[in-house]
Amino acid sequence: TGGPRIGPDTLDSLLCEGAVEVMVDRHSGMPLAVGPTTRVVPPKLRRYIIGRDGGCTIGGCTASYRLEVHHITPRSQGGTHDAENLTTLCWYHHHIAIHRNGCAIDPNSPPHTRRIIPQPDW
Repeated sequence: TGGPRIGPDTLDSLLCEGAVEVMVDRHSGMPLAVGPTTRVVPPKLRRYIIGRDGGCTIGGCTASYRLEVHHITPRSQGGTHDAENLTTLCWYHHHIAIHRNGCAIDPNSPPHTRRIIPQPDW
């Protein structure tokens, strides 16, 4: 019954970027299982998305380095690896704004001027 407990933001970050899938007990927060993941965007698709977007797609951001591909609708909420559901974010917007601060990308925002919105309450 020992071991680390993780919060929902940490879990979302692990599921987004991790090379493993972690199953966590929703009541205790305890990890139940770890296994291979299918959440990783395939390399060819990742290169296509970064080339298509040309930089961070958050409105007003001009970063064109340390780019990462992110699911607009998270896999945990039924999002897919379809190109329409993927966008390019700089490291800051991906890790700090989205995962650390618990925000999301407005799926209705224009593709090259994405808006960040607060995550709904758990």
